[in-house]
Amino acid sequence: MTRHPLALGAMTFRGRDFEACLDAARASGFRAVGISVAQCVACLERGIPPETMAEALHERELHVAELELVRLGEPGLVRHLNALVADLVDILTPDRVHVAAFSGTVQDARREFATLCEQITTADVAFEFMPYSTVADLATAVDLVRAAGTPRAKLVLDAVHFFRSGAALTDLTPDVLALTAALQLSDLVPRPGIGLAHESRHLRTFPGDGTLPLTDLLHAVRTAAGETAPPPITIEPVSDALETLPLAWVAERAMQSTARLLTEVDWPQYGPSTTTTDHPHTL
Repeated sequence: MTRHPLALGAMTFRGRDFEACLDAARASGFRAVGISVAQCVACLERGIPPETMAEALHERELHVAELELVRLGEPGLVRHLNALVADLVDILTPDRVHVAAFSGTVQDARREFATLCEQITTADVAFEFMPYSTVADLATAVDLVRAAGTPRAKLVLDAVHFFRSGAALTDLTPDVLALTAALQLSDLVPRPGIGLAHESRHLRTFPGDGTLPLTDLLHAVRTAAGETAPPPITIEPVSDALETLPLAWVAERAMQSTARLLTEVDWPQYGPSTTTTDHPHTL
């Protein structure tokens, strides 16, 4: 399976027209994107079935890096949305399905995650810890993933959640990197008095535009990865303000800021020795 090393996350384009999002991503040189349940539901409401979404992706030569989000421990109608994610896997063929838990106990999340890994057999199942969720830190998430007992059980390392949960760069051991399906990049600036959930869901910015030590994080990931390729990167500057700006500008700014950051740390395919014969942004 081909895993493109750079994707534009679905949460970058909340509430936007699906085809327009794809056009903006492709025009800025992205070859992979994330897809959310909300996007799929919005398309269904417009009479666009998942099969047509898959055709739109294929026409633009875009791959689905991640499909999100399965919410563990949720009662009621959320169960139907979770089932929709499982049904979409065969149609959209993502590299990974993202999972989180906002209700129930850690033990509940551990059990449900293991069951989900048994049900989804054609993609990695990657758990995302968040400091305001049931699984609030890296150590708990690592234990949960290992308990699933399958090589398809993986981690999502979101830079915002990593730092806001109190994780240290020394926590990024080779064993942790071996479990990591993807690294999500965005940035933050200090905002005293703002809650973690609100900050994460509404106030992010592009990688390198805030104050998080992202270069240190990327160096630590490279070191822990050793001779193996580092995990693919998704750009996810979740922001209410960015959602008011033109799609083309957001996609291009995401590419520019991330490419600059990755070049600074000599990330594979973005180091000084990189050569291309195609579009300079194309990976």
